[in-house]
Amino acid sequence: MAAVAPGPLSALTPQQLRVARHVAEGLTNREVAAVLALSHRTVDHHLRNVFAALGIRSRVQLVHALIPLSPRPAEARR
Repeated sequence: MAAVAPGPLSALTPQQLRVARHVAEGLTNREVAAVLALSHRTVDHHLRNVFAALGIRSRVQLVHALIPLSPRPAEARR
């Protein structure tokens, strides 16, 4: 896992970042809950806090916010 880039993403807790990454991959809140062994209400709570911390309002904006953490093509081939 890449280090969190400076800026708004650094304000996220490790658990919030895990939730955000799974959501950005297209999982529903219930699917994220199952993967991380959390209740779906806990995932909802983390996601609300992520949206507030990043100043976003949608899952699409979340995907764009996480782009700095995505591996570059050369890194992905390693």
